[in-house]
Parts: sequence; structure tokens; C-alpha cells
Amino acid sequence: MKNKIKNISIIFILFLTFVFLSFKFKSFILLLLSILVLSLSLLIIKKINKNILLFYFSFLISLIFVESLLKINFINFFKEKSVSINNKNVINYDNFKYEKTYLGNQLKKGNYKHYKKESENFIFNINYKIGDDNFRVNSLIKNDENKSLKASFFGGSDIFGWGLNENETLPYLFFKENKNYNVSNYGIIGGSVNQNLEMMRKNINTLGDINILITSSYQLPRISCNRDYSFNTPSFTIVNDELKFDGYCIFSFLKLNFQIPRLVGSIINRSEIIKILNNAFTNEGKTKNIKTYVKIINEINEISKKNNKKLIVLYYGSKKKVDDEIINSLIKNNISYIDVSLRDKEFFIKHDKHFNKLANEMWLNKLNKYLVTLKP
Repeated sequence: MKNKIKNISIIFILFLTFVFLSFKFKSFILLLLSILVLSLSLLIIKKINKNILLFYFSFLISLIFVESLLKINFINFFKEKSVSINNKNVINYDNFKYEKTYLGNQLKKGNYKHYKKESENFIFNINYKIGDDNFRVNSLIKNDENKSLKASFFGGSDIFGWGLNENETLPYLFFKENKNYNVSNYGIIGGSVNQNLEMMRKNINTLGDINILITSSYQLPRISCNRDYSFNTPSFTIVNDELKFDGYCIFSFLKLNFQIPRLVGSIINRSEIIKILNNAFTNEGKTKNIKTYVKIINEINEISKKNNKKLIVLYYGSKKKVDDEIINSLIKNNISYIDVSLRDKEFFIKHDKHFNKLANEMWLNKLNKYLVTLKP
């Protein structure tokens, strides 16, 4: 009896260790291992049919094996790309703290440290300041109430300025070259067009005379609630060919929705098996999802037009069929867009999938050329 209690105690400690590590590293494999370890207690209890136990353990071990293989292939796939995002010598650190807002989980007001370094050399070392409105503050942008024009920038991490100093972000570069505009940065880390639409619906003051929206097909999984950072973000659906608000994103798997803690969902959503199943059995990247995505952008355009403002979409693609479908839909809906696709590694932060200052300068050049065509 004492040995049984001792063995169960050891198993329980191992279980808690694996659970802690799975949450710390957001690893689905470690989560499966924690379940496997806990299940070992069933062998000690010995009150379950051996065939059932054998099937159960075989299933768990098979899941761990397949997930491991997929994860290895996934890493190797990215290592062959021009943008390297996996390197055992690279350390990424941040002390971000989030809070739930009507747009989802946004950074709390405060100052944050964010760095990435390779060995002992910093790739970037940034301090972000977040204001009362949960958006990044840029001390270099000196807005003046006497200016008659406003430019609002909407998007995800690329507009926010992930890994970039204040003077490297697109909103600042625009402000520097367009002195007649006040400039606002409404970029959200992990953001998408659904949040941009909800922002305009709830707070019309976010609109500028020109509204620059940076987006791409990578946001399709986000509007379909298939990313952990999509949890609690506004959800939209199409009913009778009209876009309707549909509550807020919760964990989604094979068209089923579950109300589970965000942290648990963030681990499960990083599973390569889950990604494959969601891609195979949901509308991610398919016609319905594209239609919703374009409808959201079209609604943003309509809100802009109703308020005598101009929407300009900066779209970057990846030579996929889905990008052609989206661009054709934008053209069909008379939405102004600029192709800002960049694929060479020189436009990306080293060991990161986000764009760098050089990319922002290229985008600014294209944007400024387009603005010239709008002037009477």
C-alpha cells in the first residue's frame, strides 16, 4: 500500500512538472506527455480492462509521435525559407501584460521591454509605451490640433511596430514626410480586420481623412477564430449576404466552439495536428472565409465613405491563389488598394517573421506616390 501511494505521488509530481512546462513553453507535446504521465496511475490502480488501457496508451503515444514528426518538419520547412524564425541560439523576451477590451486582449497601459538576441548580440532591444487607449504611444509624432488632416493607420503587428524603434515604424515615417497630417497608430499585436471594423463601429473618432489598412491573407485564420490570439476578438458572419456581428471568438475546433481558458487554447492551437484538422475540415482559406474577410474590408470602406473619408488598403500577398481571389474581390468592390508584397529576407527582422524599417520605407514610398494621384 505504501509503495502504491509513493508511486502515485511521484507520478503526480511528474504530471504537475509537465503541465507547468507545457504552459510555460505553450507546447502541445508536453501537454500530451503530462496526460500520459497522469494516466500511468491507471496502471497502478489496475481497475481498468487491459485492452482498453493498451488502446488508450497506444493512442496517446501515437499522438505524441505524429505531433513530434510534424513539428520537426514544420521547423525544417521554415529553416529553408528566406526568413528564419527558428534558431536555438535566439532568445525572445518580453514582459507584456494584457487586458480584455472590446477589441480582444490588448496590452495594458504601461511600459514594456521587448528584445530578441542571438547568442549575446541583440537583434532588437525595444521599449514600448502603451497609452490609456491600449495603443502604442510614439513620442516622436507631435500631433497639432491646428492641422486640418488626419491619417489613421490600422493593422496588426506591422503597424504596431513589432521589434522596431519609434523612428522605424510606418506611422512615424509617414508623419515625418507628410507634415500636414496628424497621425494615429491603431496597430494591435496579432490584430486583424475584424478588430479594425469594430474599432470604427464603436469609436468613429478613430477615422482619419485617410485610413491606411495593412492586411494580408494571413489574417484569414484570425477572423475565423482559429488562432489563440483571436480569443475574445469581435466575430462577424454573413447572413443573407449581409455582414452581421456574431459575438466574440472562443476556441474553435472542427466547426465546434468551446469556452475554455485562453491559455489552454493557446497550447492546443499550436498543435500541428490541430492545424491540419482545422485546415481540412473548416472554411479557413476557403470561399466562405474569403467572402467574410472581404465583406469586413468592404464595410470598413463603407464607413469611411459615409464619413467622407478615404480607405487605402496596403495588401501584401504570398503568391497564393487565395491572394488573387482577395485582390480581385477588392477591385470588384472598388476598394483602393496598393500591392506592397515583399518576400526577400532583407525586408524582415533577422530571425523573425515581421517586417523591418526598410520594408516600411518601401511601403511609404508606394503610399506617397498613390496619395499624389488623389490630389486635385
